Amino acid sequence: MTSKEIIKRLIAHDNPPRLGYGFHDMTDIMSVRSRTYINLPENPYNTWGDYPELKKLSDFSGEVRRDMYGNIYGRFNGKTQGECVYGAIQDWEDYEYPFPQLDLNYREQLIKNNYSECDKFVITSGGSLFSALRDARLMSNALMDTIIEPERVKQFIDQIAEYEVSVIKSIAGCGIDGWFIWDDWGTQERTFISPDSFRELFKPSYKKIADAVHEAGMSMFMHSCGYNYGFMEDFIDMGIDVFQFDQPDLYPVETLVKEFADRAVFYSPLDIQKVLPTGDRQYIENRALEMCRLFKEKGGGWIATDYASYPDIGVESEWAQWAEDVIFQNSTL
Repeated sequence: MTSKEIIKRLIAHDNPPRLGYGFHDMTDIMSVRSRTYINLPENPYNTWGDYPELKKLSDFSGEVRRDMYGNIYGRFNGKTQGECVYGAIQDWEDYEYPFPQLDLNYREQLIKNNYSECDKFVITSGGSLFSALRDARLMSNALMDTIIEPERVKQFIDQIAEYEVSVIKSIAGCGIDGWFIWDDWGTQERTFISPDSFRELFKPSYKKIADAVHEAGMSMFMHSCGYNYGFMEDFIDMGIDVFQFDQPDLYPVETLVKEFADRAVFYSPLDIQKVLPTGDRQYIENRALEMCRLFKEKGGGWIATDYASYPDIGVESEWAQWAEDVIFQNSTL
């Protein structure tokens, strides 16, 4: 059975032969681009650098860069992908948020690559909704906007959703199996906004995207950091099939398995704050074994993976390998 078939069976809860793998050195999943653009305006600030004009505008002293929408990002000492330090939308009254023109010829390239015959499960990444608002307005303004400018928020989010639907339609039938959306929604203790506000302002747009993903024959993946328990039922209701959580023990894993693993799949490493950084081999191996047992008792539901960059969180590759070895030895269902 191919990797593609195994992941599809996991998502369908249809008797997969084993748990899924998403490790750096052994994976059932491969990623491709969802789009290319044409006629992009020139952007001399697209790469990290020391640009005095951007640093003055953003009042940030480290490295900076500007994206195609006008958001300015900053970082120090060449580390991380940076955070937005100046949002493109300074005032709702006069904002312009340019949506780049899609290269419709990209579809032909995807078809030539014949991904439907690929042994691996092929995923692609879509644009974010809340993250786009958070960057364009910065976090404090974005959270205030959900209270004092809800109609502006809904309009902005829906515009992004409509654009993403157009991208999904442009690649439908090209052999891509999954669509990935990235949106952090919680602190370590709770969601950024209430479930009621989420349902009013964001859920309809997410559902619009998820419906288009499913109509295109793909599964819907969602990455979200933080403690999102208050949104989980809404996430599933709006069409999320697979959750990419880097901190599954915030819930903890036992809760995710008991309440959701019969309706969703979790694409997760061992917890990147509570487990892997301990460097305690016995604890890491025991937790890996326990996670295998919990998910296997539910018939699957876990694509075990690595964190994207272990050096960023102070985890030695050897520590992650301890978990990986246990998972390989105990993944058969």
